[in-house]
Amino acid sequence: MRELSHSARDWLRRIRRAGRQFFHAASAAMEEYRIRYELTAGMKFKNAARFLPEWLEFHQIVGFEHFYLYNNNSTDDYIEALAPYRDEGIVTLYEWPQTPAFPKADQHCLAHHRHEARWIAFLDDDEFLFPTQGENVRKILRRYEPYPALAVHWLMFGSSGHLRRPEGLVLENYLLRTDRVSSTIKSIVNPRRVAAPGNTHRWLYKNGIIAADESERPVEHASAIPAAAAILRINHYWSKSLEDGQNKVARGAVDQWALENPRSMELWYDFDRRMNEVEDREILRFVPELKRRLDMRAQRSGERSIGRILNTGGVA
Repeated sequence: MRELSHSARDWLRRIRRAGRQFFHAASAAMEEYRIRYELTAGMKFKNAARFLPEWLEFHQIVGFEHFYLYNNNSTDDYIEALAPYRDEGIVTLYEWPQTPAFPKADQHCLAHHRHEARWIAFLDDDEFLFPTQGENVRKILRRYEPYPALAVHWLMFGSSGHLRRPEGLVLENYLLRTDRVSSTIKSIVNPRRVAAPGNTHRWLYKNGIIAADESERPVEHASAIPAAAAILRINHYWSKSLEDGQNKVARGAVDQWALENPRSMELWYDFDRRMNEVEDREILRFVPELKRRLDMRAQRSGERSIGRILNTGGVA
């Protein structure tokens, strides 16, 4: 009887273990089933209508599938700029009047979309994320699925000497940057593993797990050394023209810590002096496809939209 009892207990343990394994497998399968997009972006913006088509088309070229956009009190024609993307189901737009927008807007993005996106990159309208080699960010991210987030470093671009906003694409107009990779990072997060916001650059993750950089080194803060951009990089067009710098100062910061949004022109001049050291044409390999896509969209939407698509229309 005692031996039978031991056998029975062992059998029950095996049943319970199998039940737990089945439950975890079923949960994982359900989580996988709910994912609609491999790679998305979350962005807060204000008075960026002239830049949105270029930003959206570019990120689709490199593998982004959907965009969660939060309008923070814009007064330009952003509704018109985003209309075709909303009609096609590429953009989900939220009106977000609360100032500062961070952290509530980012938390809202996670709460409402954590189960439908495998990755969410939290970017700004002057940040262009792309592979240093190749074209598809989604393929690269497969390597980093064990981590709750991937930290990607900035390369900081300046005004290239432009006083007024030039016609044409941001990617072609601003080719001068600092001579080194910035230690500052932005995060591509697995939204199901996020615990809380840290700041606009990085998050806190469940179970105390730490994000990684492209070399799989741990990243705990908004900056990391050594800075690396051999696999992925973000071209941060921080300055643009002097005219755009003045508009940037006027619109203010999205959060109280956002030093990348200067509150004075003195700070803008100080930053821009250090951001025009070397020429960088790496991103230009995407321009032919970007122009093709913008031309097609302009043809569909009419001649009156061409000015906006080339960043010349709208209200500052």
